[in-house]
Amino acid sequence: MHISEIMSSPVVVTRKGTKIKHTKSLLVRKGIHAIPVLEEDGVIVGIVSTGDLAKAADEEVLVEELMSNRIHVVQTNNRVKDAAAIMVKHKVHHLPVMDEGKIAGIISSIDILKTLT
Repeated sequence: MHISEIMSSPVVVTRKGTKIKHTKSLLVRKGIHAIPVLEEDGVIVGIVSTGDLAKAADEEVLVEELMSNRIHVVQTNNRVKDAAAIMVKHKVHHLPVMDEGKIAGIISSIDILKTLT
């Protein structure tokens, strides 16, 4: 099975200069747990999760101050088991999905578990 078959798309994104309070609100409204962070030109520069946001003492802090900038990505044509291996190796629960250099979706560990049922 390929990632394109189970990824969430379109993907909700945020920008580095966005305040934490706005990103938290977006995550709650969309019912998601992580969001890729993009530059203005669309280049992915990080990912921020609900766990990262929970660490913020001040909701006026910018996303770029809390995001993880060690990004692990997969391609739409990669296999689901390869994504699972990346998640286990790097201890992450979300991977942005790329297609031709652009963000195409996101896959979570829950998405992978759903394929087993």
